Amino acid sequence: MAASLRYEIEHHVTGIRENDLDTRFTVRRNGKVFYIEISPCRFINSPIMTKKYLAYLKVLKSGEEVLDDIYDTDVYEWVMQPFEPFFADLAPNPPVNPTQICVTLQEYFFPTFFVFNLDIVNEELKPHLLPTNKSPYWPSFVQFDDDFLDDLETWTAFYDPAGIILSCTDPEDALFKLPKKVLIDHGQNECFFKPCHGTVQIIEELKAYKKIHKAGLNQDPLLNLCHLYGIVMDDCDFILGLLLTYIDCGDRPLSARVHPEDPDDPPPAIRRRWLSQIECTLSALHNNGIIWGDVKAENILIDRDNNAWIADFGGGYTEGWVAKEEAGTLAGDLAGMAKLRNLLFQSTKHDIQ
Repeated sequence: MAASLRYEIEHHVTGIRENDLDTRFTVRRNGKVFYIEISPCRFINSPIMTKKYLAYLKVLKSGEEVLDDIYDTDVYEWVMQPFEPFFADLAPNPPVNPTQICVTLQEYFFPTFFVFNLDIVNEELKPHLLPTNKSPYWPSFVQFDDDFLDDLETWTAFYDPAGIILSCTDPEDALFKLPKKVLIDHGQNECFFKPCHGTVQIIEELKAYKKIHKAGLNQDPLLNLCHLYGIVMDDCDFILGLLLTYIDCGDRPLSARVHPEDPDDPPPAIRRRWLSQIECTLSALHNNGIIWGDVKAENILIDRDNNAWIADFGGGYTEGWVAKEEAGTLAGDLAGMAKLRNLLFQSTKHDIQ
């Protein structure tokens, strides 16, 4: 049996309006990207496939893994199958040993790309490659005004994505997906790369990191606090993301580490240690007029040495943790901390002192 072709469906986009029946897929393989656009207006004499597509579109719009006995994997398989020969032909395996693969952030965000339409004629799916030099996707449209940029230059650094290397346990993974760890300064320092998705959010986060920097909290070894290494900006002055402290947490925040029904998993001593570290760090923030903001267990990272780190200063709030009217305030932080204490010790029946 032939090995299955490896590629990653990065995301898909469907129309919000009920009468918008178009879908767009973004697929990555071996460092190259395929943009696939599907529209029923390109279906000719194909009532069976049109009916199937509309049923599949309903699944995609629902966001559910299964709807009306149709799995989202069925949808992806149906869409991708006719494109797989193009994936193999236009994005062949690299001619180097996988251990020698090196991908920069510039190459990840601005890859060689191909744009396709899907025609369906007489019930047959026919991919159609479009000749274009213009990408339908740009990684960021966030820009700062000159005054904000001038201020940033007084306390942090700007990085060119061409000088940032993607770091994966398996180097070949860098050809298929964006890792959370990158290497900067000629590979000397590892960072967490946080993509930029909105101007308001990133500005609030940068204001918090400036306060942390000015207070010198990022230099205090007793505080488990993420700090900012720099900002990644492309050639058009768009902000691609932030370079933050990399915490090796195995993608498992506090919310995934605590088992309320088992008071000894993790043991009470470990829970007390985490609570002490969180309270110490939060107290230092508050003493310097810095609000954490979105207090929740998902924003506490537990590293490989069982240390608890406070992360994410982008503001906002999460229902169930902090009341909306208290978001971004000292009262909100304190309310969130009370819920964190309850999460850690509500069923342990152990004294937290």
